This record gives sequence, structure tokens and C-alpha cells, in this order.
Amino acid sequence: MRVDVILDPGTSPWEVRDLGLLAERYGINAVWSSNYPSSRDPFLTLAPLALASTRIRLGPLVVTAYEQHPFKTAKALATLNELCRGRANILIGGPTGVNAAMGMGVERMVGRVRESVEVVKAAGPDRPLNYKGRIFQVWNYQPTWATDAAPRIYVGANKPQMMRMAAGVADHIMVGDPLPGRFASTMAMLDGYLAEAGRTRQQVNVSGLVAWHVKEDRQRSMSEARQQLALRGMLDPWYLDEFLSADECGLVDRNRNAFFKAYKNRADAVPGVPESVLQKLVDNLTLAGTPADLDQHIGRLQALGRLGLDEVALKLHEDQADAIRLIGERVVPALQPDAAAA
Repeated sequence: MRVDVILDPGTSPWEVRDLGLLAERYGINAVWSSNYPSSRDPFLTLAPLALASTRIRLGPLVVTAYEQHPFKTAKALATLNELCRGRANILIGGPTGVNAAMGMGVERMVGRVRESVEVVKAAGPDRPLNYKGRIFQVWNYQPTWATDAAPRIYVGANKPQMMRMAAGVADHIMVGDPLPGRFASTMAMLDGYLAEAGRTRQQVNVSGLVAWHVKEDRQRSMSEARQQLALRGMLDPWYLDEFLSADECGLVDRNRNAFFKAYKNRADAVPGVPESVLQKLVDNLTLAGTPADLDQHIGRLQALGRLGLDEVALKLHEDQADAIRLIGERVVPALQPDAAAA
């Protein structure tokens, strides 16, 4: 299983460069820049790392099919790919907080993502791209300079409609916050959709975004994990019922605003939600605790690997350099031994 890291949205381009080079030294597979409403541009943030690195892959996530025309996404991605000489990734997905920042709705999500992926994949130096979709059009685009190995295009997918579309058009797929039972059913669903598209699992890497909060100080770890819970599975009851009762799922659903307020205010208390429920959310949706808990966390990731997870993308927050060192020293050798040996 390959190991990636996703950097905090507040990370500057110079910090991205230094953290990315540290990750490269530890054999980490890829670095992802986060695309949040108030973050820096996720493509430009990666430029210093693209120029300074030699092996590690890099790319932005999530680039929505709402914030810019896929023509612009294709140009930005091809330019980043040229800077890093063919090591670029991108995760294209549906609505995020960027939609709210632009005052946009979330209509035609699957169609927008499909057409964005089709445009980005078809853009290349060999022939002009002429694309007439239901939503987007591109005429006579031919980046003759884009001669490096093609970037890898991931689609963020969890639910059936997006998964069916991704199985047909994506290079690779990223799921959010994989839980063992839910992930097993997701992979069975994906296999069926791949068969419909005439593809096999061997042609598509499956990555899982997993929140990383492991620190030397357990209290700081738990506090950080609780602050970020609003983003875990978007707190959807259909997702949480693997480990919460129906009453507990209802309680979380009724208190979503309190979770998002805690996230916005960087608070670790969620009024109206008992400590027992908060701890269940942390234990099941994140990797938290101290280095003493790492064997358990690695075992959980290995179990997901046996179910078909090819890559894990660990979402970092504070203390990113310390996190990368710990991941490089403990997680990479367990999940990606060939890279660690190199």
C-alpha cells in the first residue's frame, strides 16, 4: 500500500517545498495540497516543490467541477506536470466549501465531474481537443508543449452515482474516511461498476483519505481530532451507522451545526453531544492517540489493504514535520516496505 500525505490548507509554498522534500526522503509516495475556500491556490502552492523534488508525486485536492472551467483545470494541471516532469496528480470532485464561498449551488454534480475529467484526460499535445458536453465545451485546445508523462487523475467518490461515473472515466478513485464494513461494500459496488465499464480493479488504484492526529501528547491529539470531526464523512448518518446506534446517528445529525461551529472556532467541545459519542467518532473516523497506538492504526490500514485499498492519503494538521517523520519511520516501512528500503 502506497502512503501519501495531504498538507494542511494553511501551509505556505515554501513550507510545502520543505515538507515535500522531507516526505520524499522518507519514501512517501505523494504530497497533496489542500484546496479550501480561504487557502492559497493549490496548483501554485506546489510549484516550489515541483521544481525542487525528483521523485515524489504531487497534486491538488479537491478541485471541484464548479470553481473553474475544466479548460482552466487542464491548463493548470499540465503546467504543474511540466514543472515536476510528469509527476502530477489531481483529485477532481463534487461540491466543497468552495461552492458556498462562491454562492453556488450543487446541481448536476455527477455530470460536472464527469465532463471535467473527460476534458482533463483528453487534453494533450498530439491533436486539438474539441469537446462538446452538456455543461462544458472546449474548442481547439492543443498544448503541444505538454509532452511529459500524463498526470494521474483521481475522482473523489463514495456514493453509488459518483462511483459508477468514476469507474468509467477516472484513472484512479479516492474514497473518504474508509470504515472496514462500509469499505468492503464500496469495493463490491466498485467491482460491479468497473465490470459495466469493461475495466478491472487492476486498472484503477483506490486511495483512502484518513485523518492523522497522532502526537506525543495524547490530549493534544484528541483535541485536534475533535476539532476536525465536522469533515469526517460529512457526518452523514448513512456513513456513521457502522459504529453508532440509530439514536446516536440522529443525535449527531441534529447537532451538525455545533460540529461545524467547533471546526470553525477550532474548539474541541461540541455542545449537545456526549463525550462517549465524540470518542466513538474519533476512534472510528481518525487515527489519533500517541505513537504507542501506531501498531493498532497500522493494523487497521493493513486490514483495509486486504479489502482492496491500494493507497492511503493521511490528512495532516498541526506539527506536520513531526507527523511526516513518524509516518516515514513507522507507517511507510509497514505498508510500503520497498520504498522504505530504497
